[in-house]
Amino acid sequence: MQLPSALINIGAFCKRNHQQLVAGLITFSVSLGVLALRDNGAFKQIELWSYDSLTRSQLNEPSDRRVVIVEISEADIQKYRWPFSDRLFAKLINQISAAKPAVIGIDKYLDQPVLEGRKELVTAIKNAGNVVNARFEAIAEGQSGVKPASDLEKISTYGFVNLQTDKGAIVRRSSVVADSGSFAFEITNLFLQRLYKKKIEFNSTLIQFTAGKQIIPRLTANYGAYRQEDDSGYQMMIRYRGKPRSFQHIRVSEVINGNVAPEQFRDRVVLIGVTAESLKDSYPTPVSVDGELMYGVEIHANIISQLISATLDDRRFIQVWSNDLETLWIAIWAIIGGGIATFIPNAFKNIGLLGVLCTGLVGAGYFAFGQALWIPLFPSLLGLISANVLVTAYQLAIQQSERKVLMGLFSRHVSKELVDIIWTNREQFMQEGRISGQEVYVTVLFTDMRNFSTAAEAQAPGETLNWLNNYLGTIANEVLAHGGMVDKYIGDAVMAVFGVPIPHVNETERTRDAQSAVDAALAIAHKLAEMNDVWVAQGLPPVSTGIGINSGIVIAGSLGSAERLEYSVLGDTVNIAARLESFNKEVDGGPHHILISEETHQRLDNNFQTEFVGKYALKGKVQETGIYRVLDIQKKPSQFNNSLSPQAALPMGEELKTIRE
Repeated sequence: MQLPSALINIGAFCKRNHQQLVAGLITFSVSLGVLALRDNGAFKQIELWSYDSLTRSQLNEPSDRRVVIVEISEADIQKYRWPFSDRLFAKLINQISAAKPAVIGIDKYLDQPVLEGRKELVTAIKNAGNVVNARFEAIAEGQSGVKPASDLEKISTYGFVNLQTDKGAIVRRSSVVADSGSFAFEITNLFLQRLYKKKIEFNSTLIQFTAGKQIIPRLTANYGAYRQEDDSGYQMMIRYRGKPRSFQHIRVSEVINGNVAPEQFRDRVVLIGVTAESLKDSYPTPVSVDGELMYGVEIHANIISQLISATLDDRRFIQVWSNDLETLWIAIWAIIGGGIATFIPNAFKNIGLLGVLCTGLVGAGYFAFGQALWIPLFPSLLGLISANVLVTAYQLAIQQSERKVLMGLFSRHVSKELVDIIWTNREQFMQEGRISGQEVYVTVLFTDMRNFSTAAEAQAPGETLNWLNNYLGTIANEVLAHGGMVDKYIGDAVMAVFGVPIPHVNETERTRDAQSAVDAALAIAHKLAEMNDVWVAQGLPPVSTGIGINSGIVIAGSLGSAERLEYSVLGDTVNIAARLESFNKEVDGGPHHILISEETHQRLDNNFQTEFVGKYALKGKVQETGIYRVLDIQKKPSQFNNSLSPQAALPMGEELKTIRE
């Protein structure tokens, strides 16, 4: 049964792009993981911490002169004693009211008479006609609230002063309206109505409050970093205008003593509240540093300023994207992180670009917050970095595996410089853990010792092995020094190839390979002659080595099982080189016993002294082969003794690409 062509194509595509597909799967998994952790609230605290940092970094707005605080300081409660009597409060309200403020807000519970002067207090509030008193709503179960005083409820407005706190008692958000209006909401509306004939509008159909042109963003259970949060009432994020004491503060004693000019109160919101440390009405806020706290009256001043500024000045509320858009944003950054790791394998470029992207993302978060938009910064950074690191780790593991395969194939057979070049160009010829077979033009060199048995008989077995290794090592060193590859050892014989594993399509390079092979053969012959002198001095018989060289097309690739692969070349070119080496026994190979083919001879460009031997049908061949013996070199060896350098090999990658195409 044949598989449909579509499935075959899909399978082929997956094989070709399996690394990219795995990298994509890693990236997708990272995205899901980051999003799942965020949905479970794992990042809530660190995201809120980054929110606080962004808030502190952008406190560059001027103080809102429309709001002034009359503070009950530690010195005031020492002077007048706490709690203040109703008579003292009545005098304070009368003094402020005489300056004609727009609204007077009292951030203190006046539900019970305090000492003497209750009637005076009622009269003062009634005459002022613009007082907003504080009350406390019972929200938690078992909590008792503070209800409006019956004698003040009809002559003043009330608003609840409850503040929502996050972990650590930090105040970042506020309920504008619950069952009734908040302290800040009621003060703001009264201020807008008295001076501007405006108010914060409520749309009962959409359940939305509008301040000027803006809808007040409502904090939901999953809003920004918040997850499964209590979203009772109509909550919003507080956009703080400044650090503690950023609003004008005037002490109670200065007001009572008549030391305040009326202009400091006229047409303003005047808040009366506690700033004495001993009364414990203070909270940490996003703008707090080093344990600094902000008093409750200052927090209400910030909320009032926010509502007034939004209505009159179009100052923006802090907003977030929809959950779907935030999810997409986080996923995109994870994809970017995985993508650059996949398509930019260079570690330094990848790290550099990752650093640029992280900086850009932080910059984008900072800029957006400056526009009152709170975007998910930490999850995006985590997705970007995690996907990049994990995909990079996967690629490094693959590279280690590939490098192990390549080094196993080549490290013992080619020079270190060529090994590095092979690794640099690995993607051009690695396929499925092996090197795919390809036709290449090479020059093959065979050597074989002539009287091995005689030499071995004169030595102990251990000495023979050392002597043979010395002999083979000499040949291998000369092959590597001339840019060749030791293909294999066959007993005392050596097969070497010039022109692999980085193939050459350029005729100049092919010619250089042929000349390098002949040059290496001469170097081997001269080196062995020197070694013979040493061996003879040691009482060992001299050895002679036959060498055969041929140039032509071969198939180059990895051979063997997945557990044991070898890189080698196959083809008639190899067979002829082997036959030429053996043919030294039948004809005179010259003083160095080097026979080369007509194909190789044509590429020597008269750089070597050669003699034509004749045309012969080598063993197993019908067609005759032109054979030459190599006598010596015409020019200095430095002309041809060029091992492959990284610089020379750079264009070879392009040559390989040309062959494959």
